[in-house]
Formats: sequence, C-alpha cells, structure tokens
Amino acid sequence: MTDTSQIQLVNALRKAVSRTSLLAEGNDPELDHAVRQIRLQISKGADATAIQAILDNVEPLLLKVDEARLTRAKHFRETLHDLIDILDHHGQQVPQSQKNAFESAIRSHWQSVPHWPSLLKEYLALIEASLAHNAQVETKKAPLIARLFKRAQPAKTKLNNQEVLQQVRHTLIGLLSNLALPSDYDEQISELKNTLAQNKNFNDFPKILDELIALIMIAIGNTQEGLTSYLNELNKQLASINDSIVKSYRSQKSLSESREGLNTSMQKQVQEAANAVQQADDLDSLKALINERMANISDTMAQYRKQMLAQEKMSTQSISLLKSKVTRMEKDTSSLRTSLQEKLAQAMTDALTDLPNRAAYQDTILPLCSNSLANGSPLSLAICDIDFFKQVNDTWGHLAGDKVLRLVPRQIRNVLAASDLLFRYGGEEFVIVFPGTPLSDAQQRAEAIRKEVEKAPFNVNGEPVSITVSIGLAELTQENYETFFSRADKQLYSAKEAGRNKVMVDNPET
Repeated sequence: MTDTSQIQLVNALRKAVSRTSLLAEGNDPELDHAVRQIRLQISKGADATAIQAILDNVEPLLLKVDEARLTRAKHFRETLHDLIDILDHHGQQVPQSQKNAFESAIRSHWQSVPHWPSLLKEYLALIEASLAHNAQVETKKAPLIARLFKRAQPAKTKLNNQEVLQQVRHTLIGLLSNLALPSDYDEQISELKNTLAQNKNFNDFPKILDELIALIMIAIGNTQEGLTSYLNELNKQLASINDSIVKSYRSQKSLSESREGLNTSMQKQVQEAANAVQQADDLDSLKALINERMANISDTMAQYRKQMLAQEKMSTQSISLLKSKVTRMEKDTSSLRTSLQEKLAQAMTDALTDLPNRAAYQDTILPLCSNSLANGSPLSLAICDIDFFKQVNDTWGHLAGDKVLRLVPRQIRNVLAASDLLFRYGGEEFVIVFPGTPLSDAQQRAEAIRKEVEKAPFNVNGEPVSITVSIGLAELTQENYETFFSRADKQLYSAKEAGRNKVMVDNPET
C-alpha cells in the first residue's frame, strides 16, 4: 500500500469514527477529561499505540453516558405512564381511543429526546379531552336534584381535579429533578418547582407545562451544542492521530529501507573486496585491503545494530505502555460493569418497598407470555390495589402511607409460592404474576392474600387501622400482554365497585 493510499485510508477511517461518534452524548465531565488526556498525550509526542490505548479507555465512558441517557429516558417513560395512571385512578374517564394513541406514541418515541416535548403536549391534550368528556358525562347523567342545586355538585368535581393536579405536580417535579441542564438553569428549575408545588389553579397548568417543555428543548439544544463541541475536538485529535500513524508508518518503512540498504552495502563491500583480492600484487597490500574492507563492514554492522537496538527499545517501551493501558482498561471495564449492573438493579427496583418496579414488570411479562403461549403452560396475573389508601395519607400523613406500602408486600409474600413474582406497579397498586398457575389455583392464592392483608396488625399512634385490598385476576389466553393486563385491571375496578376487599376473576368461559 502506497503512502497516499495509507493516508486516504486513515482519513476515511477518521471520518467514519467521527460520524459514528454521533451516537455519543458529549457534555460529560469524565468524557471531557478523557478528551483532554488525549490532547495532552498528543502534545507530548505519544506514539499511535499509546494514543490508541487512551482512546480504548474512552469506550467505557461512552457506555456510561449512553446508560445515563437510557436511564433518563426510562424515567421519562415511567413519568408519562404515571401521569396516565393519575387520571385513571382519580375518577377521570379518559377517552380510550386518545389514550391508546398516546400510549402508542410513548412506545414509539420514549427513547427519542427530541420527541419529549410533543409527548407532553399530547398528554396536555389528553387532560383537556378527559375533563371535557367528564363534563359532558356529568351533564348527561346528573339527576334532577343535582341540576336544580348546581352549587352542591361542582365541589366534588373540583376536589377530584385538585387531587389529579396534586399528583401531576408531584410527578412533574420529579421529571424536573431528572432533567440534565447546566447549573445556570438551577434557579429557573427551582422557581418552576415552587410554582408547581404551590399552584392550585388548573387553568394555569398549560402555561406551566409550556415552560417545562421549553426547558426540555433547552436541554436538547444544550446536549447537541455540547456534542458538536466534543465532535470538533475529536476531529482535531483524530487528525493528530492520523499524523502519528503516518509518521509511524514512515518510520517502519524507513527501518525496512535500512535493512535493504544494509544488504546492498554488504553485497557491494564484499564484491569490492573480491575485486581487490584479484587485483592485489603482493601479500602485504592484500592484507591491508582486506583489513580496510572488514573495518568498513564492521562499521556498517555496528551502525545497523545501533539502529536495531534503538528500535527494539522503542518497541519494548510501547509494548510495556500498552500492557499498562490494557491492565488499567480491564480494571476500568470491570468497575464500569459492576457500576452498570448496580444502576440497572436500581432502575428496576422501587426505592420504598425494594420490590421490582413497573419497568421490571414490563421487561418480565412479555417473555413470560411468549413462553406460556408457546409451551401451552398456564399463566395468571393479579392486580392488587390498597383500599382507601388516600384516606390513610390524608388522615395520618404520608409516613403512615409509606408504612402501609411496606406492610402489604410483606403480607403478600407470606402467601406467594417461590415461583410467583411481585411488582410495585405504581402508587398503591401491585402486580402479581403466577407462572405455571391456572386460574383456579391463582384465585385461591389471591383469596389467601386478601385475608392475610385484612388480618395484618397495623397501628397508627396506638390506634388500630384496618387495611384491605381489592384484587382483579385473569389467566392468559391467545392475546397480547396488554390485553391480558387490561382484563385483570377491569376485574380490579369491578372489585372496587362491589364494595372493595374482594377478589374478582375474569373467566372467559363464563
């Protein structure tokens, strides 16, 4: 390969690396530090091997940045699902077609940060549609007495709206806390959090949400600006690395030329010695001539040996440096793997109850359904909701509510089999998956859970408090996991409407 071809190949590789590096999200302190280290090593004249070893160390940092991006995206996805749940759980009749379209948009775009503002706008439209739908329903269904005494009816609607707004405020404050913005925006974020916490007027909510969308757009722009800056720096460093690679190639080529030169020189000197021997007139002149030629050959060999020793020393140093970098990279990789595993476990675990959370459920249920349908083995699912949980919070405070949320899973575990799976789905709602369990057996277990929770000793300030749960149950048929969940969820609401503290079963055969 010629020098020109080598340079063209390296330039093409540099462009390819630059373009594929668009997958990275710059503006990360550790990644910026790594880039500075590359620049520093190049300025010191480090060879291509050393620079490559440093670049290899950047890979775990890119993985870390990508994992952080995915974690933020998962948090945003869960926030949107929580916002939908808030409407469902507070008596808001959400238009099903619009809700399905919104959930489909979440599934398609939750990982794409530029789509986040449009998703929030869709949720705002869903709220407005829900309120309009409920207003129409109330107007149609209101009895004569309620229509005559209109002042008594709005109070309940207003209370429900305030409950919804309170939950939405709490969820959006969590989203703000997870938003990656420079410190210059700390004051603005703090003010918006205070506004969310204090504002009780539903009419102001669109304006607040618009401001949140603007902050998300700033975060997107800031990420892109940081990424552009990072890529420009990376291009400069890759250009320098290109020069180092070309110099290394030329050095290697020079060494090859030295070997060829040694061979040519030796052949020439041997030939000259042979010619001199033939032309020598006497023994003394022949000895002198041979000594001269041998001295020249010895000098040539000494120079070549000196060059080879220098090259060997340089190679030994490069190999030693590479071994050191590889060892450090292995340690960094091991540390990063452990850190990623810990972060993944944290992302899949509910902090209050230490149960697998909704994200863990989503990752688990699809393969379970696929295996069940493929193998013909039964799979049952129960949705368990704590009755009158809001009253516990309102009467005794959130600490008491948290205590209930920790107590109920302990009681549920007393009944579950080793293969059963328990998740905190959100709020006061838990999901139980019964692999390999037919509906009749799952129903017996669900009844045992209901009784176990009902008899659980729970006291607040020495006063006994009754805690019960309502449970909806279904067994998987030829359907997707969303329909499966929906059937169990429908039975949960039937249990609520039937007076709570009940187990309702979806039985397709009846």
